[in-house]
Amino acid sequence: MADFSILVCTRPGSEFLPRCMESLREVLEEAGGQIITACDGGDPALGEQCREALGPAEGWEWKWLDMERRGPAAARNSALQHCTGELILFLNDDVRFPPGLLRAHLEAHALRPGHAVMGNTRWAPESVNSEFMHWVAHHDSFYYLIADAADAGWEYFHTMNLSVHRRWFDEGARFDETFPEPAFEDTELGRRLAASGMKIALAYRAVLYHVHSFTEDQYVEKARMRGRAARRFLELHPELTARILGDFELPAPAGLLGRWFRRLRGVEPAEPPWQRRIAEAFLQGYRGG
Repeated sequence: MADFSILVCTRPGSEFLPRCMESLREVLEEAGGQIITACDGGDPALGEQCREALGPAEGWEWKWLDMERRGPAAARNSALQHCTGELILFLNDDVRFPPGLLRAHLEAHALRPGHAVMGNTRWAPESVNSEFMHWVAHHDSFYYLIADAADAGWEYFHTMNLSVHRRWFDEGARFDETFPEPAFEDTELGRRLAASGMKIALAYRAVLYHVHSFTEDQYVEKARMRGRAARRFLELHPELTARILGDFELPAPAGLLGRWFRRLRGVEPAEPPWQRRIAEAFLQGYRGG
């Protein structure tokens, strides 16, 4: 059985992380290895709280890393230096999962050796607690664009529920630390790894639930952050501008964010009023606003 290095990046005062550790405790019997939690900004008290939530973990080593605040890309890069498992499983701190998560990742790697594996991330039912969150849960997903589960594409290198062979990092792959916020830093690494031959498979059975509710204002700020990160991504990869932003003239552009812009331009049926706010916030962030 392959060993995991489970890598969770968090921030000081995270209200989500202890619940993530409780959920993790329920799947540890499925494999062995180490759990590394990198706190971007440092919070020893949170570390102790998580140690209690995780409890005894036979066959597992647990490391808590208090780090200078430099962003999630830098935190993950520092944590990667401690990883010894054959597979590195990246998880968000605001998630929970049923039993079977580690087993499903292992099965997917056995089915497609050498691939990275993206799990099946869903919104937790308790987080879909408003009309706005119902819209988010049904629109902020790009799984329907995946044509081949054996080769989803570099756009799906998302560190919320993703396992990768450590050899890619042993060969020098790292997150770009010029991304200071949690947006596009993982996608950008996925682009470079795909250029080196890595493929990403989708594992439908590796289910994970995103336990996070947003207000409209919070999500608008998130869109603005994505816009800033998209600008940095396209500074590094200008040849992908149409793929990321979308070609407004096509009926179904391939861009990750193309549908936002299509709706903004009236190409698709009208959405609730927050759709325009979100698209405009992304544009503001992209344009430096």
